[in-house]
Amino acid sequence: MNRVLTAAALLMTLLSPLAASADVPVVSLEDALDSAEKNSISLESARIALEMELRRQDAAMTTFMPDLSVSAGVSTGVAFPGTNAMSYGLSGDLTEPAFAGLTVNASANASFSFTGNMITDGESRRLAKESARLSYEDTYDSLEESITSAYWNIAATDTAIESARLAADDAQAQYESALEMYDNGLIDELSVIQLEIAAKNALLNVKTLEDNRALLCSSFRSLTGIEGDFTTEPFPGMTELTLPSPEQLFDQYGEGTVDIRSARNALATSENAVDTARLSTYVPVVTASVGYSYAGSGYQRYQGLMADYDHSSNALTGSLVVTLPISSMLPGSSSSIAIKDAEDAVRVSSLSLQNAKDTLLETIRECVMQIEQAQESVGMQRSSYAAAQRSYELSQEAFDAGLITADDLASARNDMLSAELSLLSTELNHLLSCYSLSFALGMDIDELTASYATSEENIQ
Repeated sequence: MNRVLTAAALLMTLLSPLAASADVPVVSLEDALDSAEKNSISLESARIALEMELRRQDAAMTTFMPDLSVSAGVSTGVAFPGTNAMSYGLSGDLTEPAFAGLTVNASANASFSFTGNMITDGESRRLAKESARLSYEDTYDSLEESITSAYWNIAATDTAIESARLAADDAQAQYESALEMYDNGLIDELSVIQLEIAAKNALLNVKTLEDNRALLCSSFRSLTGIEGDFTTEPFPGMTELTLPSPEQLFDQYGEGTVDIRSARNALATSENAVDTARLSTYVPVVTASVGYSYAGSGYQRYQGLMADYDHSSNALTGSLVVTLPISSMLPGSSSSIAIKDAEDAVRVSSLSLQNAKDTLLETIRECVMQIEQAQESVGMQRSSYAAAQRSYELSQEAFDAGLITADDLASARNDMLSAELSLLSTELNHLLSCYSLSFALGMDIDELTASYATSEENIQ
């Protein structure tokens, strides 16, 4: 009887989370993505980088604005005794301090330098902004894919835990029933021990799944910033897709994906860098400036006499300088090497674009293959699960009739649970493969399902 109490206590301990789950909040996938968008450091860094490039783009016209400056000053002084008094209209030296006068000056200047790289500056800013925008999209998509995978892994694990708990409950009930039968002399001790081991193994299965869920939740919390315990939405049913060939999917969606757009933007950036290097080398530098200045002096005072006068000057100046960088045009110069390096970068970017296309096509192939393989397997696994359920029912009847051992009954129960978990694993792989394909194609999962679902109803 003590063995019954011990096993029952352990069962209640493991099953208690099931009763408490009613008070745990449900977190939807959308809630998780919203939380991650607010808490992700990598996403915030990408957002800041994008905002910086947007400011640079908004300031593009300042490239062609002249440098403007205005200055003004006032000066005065005191002449001490012994200073020559000629400037005061006197002979000899000053015999007492004299106010040396007030001088005012002001100037305004404008200058502008035109260089070859200014021709491509606007395009350079546009490409940099697009690069930052694509980087933000890629960061967000990667984060969304990681969160989606973690979320549905937790949902599938919750479903598996529920099934394992039911199996453990069933195993415990059979063990307790066997103890009563043993006390009444209806079965032998070996059968009781076998059922006790089966009940404990069933509890161990629950514990293993719960430990795995804890690890999944820890990773999920680090991705989303969601704290505390939670439950997910129910694991969705499987929707069969009828997909075109990977090549057709690539032709239809490839150019719109972040990977291909990023590679094309990188190629355009490299080509623009070649134009910039060439224009900087071969286009003369033109510098123009214009300035206006004013200088004037006021009164002086000495020995109680005021010497009023007004000396002022005005000047307007201008200059235009054209500089031809001849040394930069010579073979082997740093400028000519920079041009060749930029041309090589274009070739590298072209190869990167082709590699991005090949990688995307291969990713699409893998996703399509995984989806189709899961859809081919799930029918057989559902049949296997149904057969395992029926086998367990018959095994229970045979055990009650004394035709099979307790080990045989436990084996039938394990086969049923294994078949159910195998089916769940295939459905999870199918779901995650569908998400992976939607991310690869730059589509929403609902759009993918709506476009290629075999029927409007989920396969149950």
